[in-house]
Amino acid sequence: MKQISVVMICAVLAGCSPPAVAVQTVREAGPGDVAGCQNLGRVTGVPGVFGPLANVGLKDARKVAKRTALEQGANTVVFDEVAPGEQVFEVTGTAYRC
Repeated sequence: MKQISVVMICAVLAGCSPPAVAVQTVREAGPGDVAGCQNLGRVTGVPGVFGPLANVGLKDARKVAKRTALEQGANTVVFDEVAPGEQVFEVTGTAYRC
């Protein structure tokens, strides 16, 4: 029963994510991959859920940051590293046009 409840909650939360944040054209890269690219500034995203659904929240936060990057004219984002096991309250990165 507990597993069904978790699946139901995930399904409901996934339905709440706006389709506009599904940004496919902005790629993620590492710092060494953007040497010749134009830095367009910082982008952020805030996870909407935490705890057992933290991975869902992080995915959505990255999509929001990518959407912001796209609006700035970027096609690449380098996300700041997060230490393993660290709880993330804001996803941050830098937007680039390559």
